[in-house]
Amino acid sequence: MSDKILIMAGGTGGHIFPALAIAAELKKRGANIAWLGTKQGMENTLVPKHGYQLYRVNSSGVRGKSIVTLFKAFFILILSFFQILFVFIKVRPNQVIGMGGYASGMGGVVARVLFIPLAIHEQNTIPGTTNLILSRLARRTFQAFKDSFKARVGAITVGNPLSFVAKPKTSPVSVKNLLVLGGSLGAKKINETVTKIKTPVNIWHQTGKQHLDSTKALYQNHAGAEPKVEAFIESMNEAYKWADVVICRAGAMTVSELIATKSIAILVPFPFAVDDHQTSNAKYLTDVGAGILLQEYRLSEKLLDEILQSLDEANLRGMSDKLETLQQPNPARVIADYLLMPKR
Repeated sequence: MSDKILIMAGGTGGHIFPALAIAAELKKRGANIAWLGTKQGMENTLVPKHGYQLYRVNSSGVRGKSIVTLFKAFFILILSFFQILFVFIKVRPNQVIGMGGYASGMGGVVARVLFIPLAIHEQNTIPGTTNLILSRLARRTFQAFKDSFKARVGAITVGNPLSFVAKPKTSPVSVKNLLVLGGSLGAKKINETVTKIKTPVNIWHQTGKQHLDSTKALYQNHAGAEPKVEAFIESMNEAYKWADVVICRAGAMTVSELIATKSIAILVPFPFAVDDHQTSNAKYLTDVGAGILLQEYRLSEKLLDEILQSLDEANLRGMSDKLETLQQPNPARVIADYLLMPKR
């Protein structure tokens, strides 16, 4: 009997992209993959593009909602239970893996009801509500960062599966090339501040589509070499290899990419992230000296210049060495090994 694996991931890229990396590894080994997602998230364009069968169900968050919305969400959850039950009956998976978020919650419950082995993967340092609940039901819990779950969960630290294989990179001796990333949608405060720095560096700047024109306009008075300004960077692997230092948000995937590519970063967490999890993600690096934490309320061109000019060869080498100690070997392969291993 062929391995039939149901991947449950939807909503945001933070759930979907590592799931796609796992799916690619499973597909390479001949597994039959189906995907459970929501009707609203990014999975609706990304998953079919990669050739996977996508089953979409109704979903609703229940955290921090009004009484009326919670009442409505209750009925949506009941509806989604039966929708997901139908998917399980149709697909008949041997294994199920959930990546957190709305798509995984009820799917994990259905897997438990049908006695189908459930694994979960948590991308952030602070687990989401769905994965906190499912960690009690799952046969195996994977975590990207050490100590995300309490010890009794027995989670295995594997890192975040990435969509690219990191290219070898040595520690820079000085800061010549600066990569600026504000996340997929960009970050207005980062965009505006970086355009004002005085430190003579080459700049490669991902602005997000919404901020492309305004950021280009701000660079018109830039004193140094003309910056490379793009809405999105297609080859992040090339960008990380080029960069001596990165200025970026602290999403889970970004932090994992920094570790995998040994890229030294000034991390500016998104201040309104749920549970302030981006600050926690950033501290996973900065608490061990593998990066620099700069909260957005402190962000200024003067402080950025001071930080960049303080990064001498010794400081850069120290952070690069620390990043290397945090690296995990091929997370997608480790997870695929487990999912394809015969279960007793």
